[in-house]
Order: sequence, then C-alpha cells, then structure tokens
Amino acid sequence: MKLLCRFYDPQRGTITWGGVDLRELDVTALRARIGVVFQEFMTYDLTAAENIGIGQVRHLDDRSRIVAAARTARIDDTVAALPHGYDTVLSRTHTDDGERAGVPLSGGQWQRLALARCLMRTDAELIVLDEPTSGLDAEGEHRVHSTLRRHTEGRTRLLISHRLSALRGAELIVTLVDGRIAEQGSHDELMDAGGEYARLFRLQAGGYQDARVR
Repeated sequence: MKLLCRFYDPQRGTITWGGVDLRELDVTALRARIGVVFQEFMTYDLTAAENIGIGQVRHLDDRSRIVAAARTARIDDTVAALPHGYDTVLSRTHTDDGERAGVPLSGGQWQRLALARCLMRTDAELIVLDEPTSGLDAEGEHRVHSTLRRHTEGRTRLLISHRLSALRGAELIVTLVDGRIAEQGSHDELMDAGGEYARLFRLQAGGYQDARVR
C-alpha cells in the first residue's frame, strides 16, 4: 500500500499504472487518484464532520458530501446520534470553543469513520482498503462490503484482508505466502485448486458452523 501511494519507491521491480512506471508520475496527481484506508488509520481531535471531511480537504465545508460518505460507510446513524451530531468533537482531550466535552468512539465506529473519510474521494480511480471491517461483527462487515461494491462500481477496489469471507466476491484473489504470490484466481477457481486459500477458507468457515455433539 505504501508503495502504491509513493511513500516509498521499489528497490527492485516496478509498479505500473496504465503501463507507466509510478516513479514517472507526478506524486500529487497520483495520490489524487487514490482513496486509502490503512489498517492503522488516524483519529483526530476534531469534530466528526472534520474527521470525515479531511479525506478531501477542498470539500471540508460540504456537509452534504460528508453525510453521503458517512451513509455509505454506515456510520451516519452513529454520528447523527452524538450530542451535537456532526459537530461533536471526537476526543476526551479537547473541547470545542463552547467548552463542550468531546465524545470518544469505539474501535469499530472509528474504523467506519475512517472509511467515510476515504469515500470523500468520489473521483478516486483506485480504492485501497486494508482490513477495513476488522472491528465489525459478521453482519456489519457484510453490510459495509455490499454497500462498497455498489459505491465503487466501475472503479478498481483493492482489498487486503485475512477475513476470507470478505474476499469471496472479488473478481481476482491473490494469495500471498511469505511475501510471495502463491496462487491467484476467483474464489471458485481457488477452492477447486485446493491450495492455501481453500485451506484457510475452510478453516475459517468451520469456525461458524455448529459443532456436532457426539
């Protein structure tokens, strides 16, 4: 992810976008084409609206766009229910100018807020998501991914996850073992191949099945 965002350049090999080496592209222009949610995302001592809006700073004052992003990330109801809605400071450390105490969010709520921040970039051609729903339960994860599929239709979505149920609908799944590509294909192709992906998928799926009492 950091290589894609040009935080670093490859020491060997290349990453290309439309056949062009990323190192030949303007960094600012490249990053404008990407929306990212890192696994270790940032939380800011700002209002809920500001925490979302900084995903696209030029639209920081566009409340309708911020609310739309929150709805897509399924965090709108949570934010709207805060003491001052989108103007609630999300921190116990600071208060706003009116000396109103801030409100902290749970880990899963912060995760969806970070996702909303990424979704402010409605013109991003590539959406990169690193474990974006790890703090959610199975139902919440399913709902978020279903919404994301509709929202990012026509754009490229790169999802990194150890929770294989989230990857099942991907057009292409790439399995990494010790930092190298071990296999790639659709879910059905990889399950038929019986390799590492199939082993891990069955292992995780088994955890959701009721154990038989003997």
